[in-house]
Amino acid sequence: MSANILDNYVPRISKVEFDNEATSFLNEYCPEALKSPMAVPIKEIAKDKLGLTVIERRLTEDFSVLGQMCFTGGLAEIYDRDNDEYQEIKVRSGTMIIDPDTLIRRNLGSMRNTISHECFHWVKHRNYHIMQGVIDGRTAVAFRCPSDVKNEIFKETWTDEDWMEWQASGIAPRILMPKQTVGIAFERFKLESRNNPFIAANLMPPTYWIIEQMAALYQVSKQSAEIRLKELGHLPV
Repeated sequence: MSANILDNYVPRISKVEFDNEATSFLNEYCPEALKSPMAVPIKEIAKDKLGLTVIERRLTEDFSVLGQMCFTGGLAEIYDRDNDEYQEIKVRSGTMIIDPDTLIRRNLGSMRNTISHECFHWVKHRNYHIMQGVIDGRTAVAFRCPSDVKNEIFKETWTDEDWMEWQASGIAPRILMPKQTVGIAFERFKLESRNNPFIAANLMPPTYWIIEQMAALYQVSKQSAEIRLKELGHLPV
């Protein structure tokens, strides 16, 4: 019976709705990002608009978890690198834990994507996890977000948590690069690329340069920028 109750709190979001979800999020928390190309101030949104506490702690020894959203207060497990052991720290409801090595081992774009990911969990999946705590009698409920993206081939075996993780993973980069402005930025950089001496001399492909500029503008990884441009039809798949 508990599982059926929890099912009612799992948002039903299909892949074709991901852009709409990102738009709704930005309409609520950063509408200016839907009007002109900009780096979405996702950390400020987390702190100032959502009222979340953002802290940086190493979460796992093997870097398998990038972030964690704590939906209720209690104890959260972290990894202490200095003593090579796992410890528990006390956290309040609404605490977002980001592994600082996301920035060191990956890049700024990856850290921003992780924060966006956790913000979406808080906005859309909070009720599920709070209800989970009520049903199970837990004092602390947290959602740990792995570094690996769910493989869609195995959807038929996914749990509720798998579905919500898939949703957050798909919508987070769309929040950082909203469809309303990506085309504007792409056309601008496409035009500017014609004046680049390296491109004119065939020393650099224009696509490579455009992806670099898009990544820098939106403060995302080059891989994320390329994927987004392909999703929206600006680059060949």
